[in-house]
Order: sequence, then C-alpha cells, then structure tokens
Amino acid sequence: MQSMTERVHDQKFSKPKDLLQSVKGIDFVDFERPDECCGFGGTFSVTEEAVAAKMGYDKLDFIGKTGADYIVSSDMSCLMHLQGCARRLQKNVKFLHLAQILNGDSE
Repeated sequence: MQSMTERVHDQKFSKPKDLLQSVKGIDFVDFERPDECCGFGGTFSVTEEAVAAKMGYDKLDFIGKTGADYIVSSDMSCLMHLQGCARRLQKNVKFLHLAQILNGDSE
C-alpha cells in the first residue's frame, strides 16, 4: 500500500485505530477539536441543515490544517456528511471507510 496520511475519526474508540496500526504505510495525525460532532446526527442534519453544514465545514477546516490526504472512519454517516461538505467546498481530500483500508482498497 502506498504511504498515506490517515485520520481515525474518533479517538475515544481505540479498536479502529488499533486495527489500522497493523497496516504498513499509514501515518496518523491529530486535529483540533476531535471531540466535536461532524454535524450529521441523523435527523438533526435535516431539521437543522445550515447548522449541520457549518459543523461539517468546521470539522473539515480542523482536519485540513493537518495536511491529511485521507479521512478514514468506521462511521459511514460521518464519512458521507463530511464528503458532501468537502464537495461543496471543493476540498481535495479522499474519504475511506475503515473496511476499505483493511481490505487493501485505498483508491
């Protein structure tokens, strides 16, 4: 696997990070405010669309400051929400589910 910078979405859950640490070529980076929600929150993102989008944009800004090439998570709803926010902002970052990395499908 090519060398890449990855970010496990939530530091409170060590299992995903433990799994990813067994994969060669991954560098982990920390970002400001990892405790903040991405803004999806189920129906919250529908009933409070503007707030949810702003939360997603803020999270992308925090992550963007690290220079990470990929955002990796085991939470598909967070990945989809952040990916949608990134498209609207025309951010050049890739999103992968944890299973994609473990299966060797990183492109």
